[in-house]
Amino acid sequence: MNNEKIGQFIAELRKQNQMTQKELALKVGVTDKAVSKWERGLSCPDISLLSPLSEIFHVSVMELLNGERSNASVEDVQESIENVIQYTETSVKNRFKTWQDISALAFSLLLGLGLIVCVICDLAISGELSWSLYPISAIVFTWLVFYPVLKWGKKGITGTMISLSVLIIPFLFVIDVLVKSNDMILPIGSRMAAISIAYIWGVYLIFSKTKKRRWLGLSFTCLLAIPIDILINVSLAKLISLPIMTNGDMFEVILLAVLAAGFFVMDYMNQRKSR
Repeated sequence: MNNEKIGQFIAELRKQNQMTQKELALKVGVTDKAVSKWERGLSCPDISLLSPLSEIFHVSVMELLNGERSNASVEDVQESIENVIQYTETSVKNRFKTWQDISALAFSLLLGLGLIVCVICDLAISGELSWSLYPISAIVFTWLVFYPVLKWGKKGITGTMISLSVLIIPFLFVIDVLVKSNDMILPIGSRMAAISIAYIWGVYLIFSKTKKRRWLGLSFTCLLAIPIDILINVSLAKLISLPIMTNGDMFEVILLAVLAAGFFVMDYMNQRKSR
């Protein structure tokens, strides 16, 4: 599919029908800037606009996608089908990208509004920034971590992972400074955060390597959770004098092992069916 060819064809049809870009835009419900982008090959009309455009210009949708008038042959039909498929894929991606942009903007505005409300209320009540520093820190941390995945979808997952890994310790440090009377937040929080981040990265790598075998990925995720759970218990036992393993912890380890075995069996059965 050639965007420039389609754009030139739309411009040619528009001029033949003695229409301005603004007049065409009004007929299909878009802006004249959108029409200008079509004609310059910078973008293409949404798939929902193909039928109205074909009616306005008295051409077929296939001719629009091919960017020329034609007497359809077998080869032309095949090419047109390929163009329709490609056009649909492009349109879906563009729509998804638009929703991602809207989600990222709404997320940013919502958090920004929350931040402003906290500051105003704190200043009105206390006359200075006091308790609002806690939600402000949490809001900034949340935005920095989750914005990449909302803005770029799957491509932003790595960015979110990196942001979380880099910012979690500084965030805990800020909270530790704000809560002056508690000297356990940073020692406990930093260790738990480091272990949790290691587990999250482990799960991320597992699923990146088992994209077509989700059951196997779930099995390895459960298995990885067992040493992580034990490591957390050992760390807490050293810091606050708790028993390393309780009956509840043993039950949790056994449950994870059973789940891992169950997911592995599901993967095995799925592989057999696919053969």
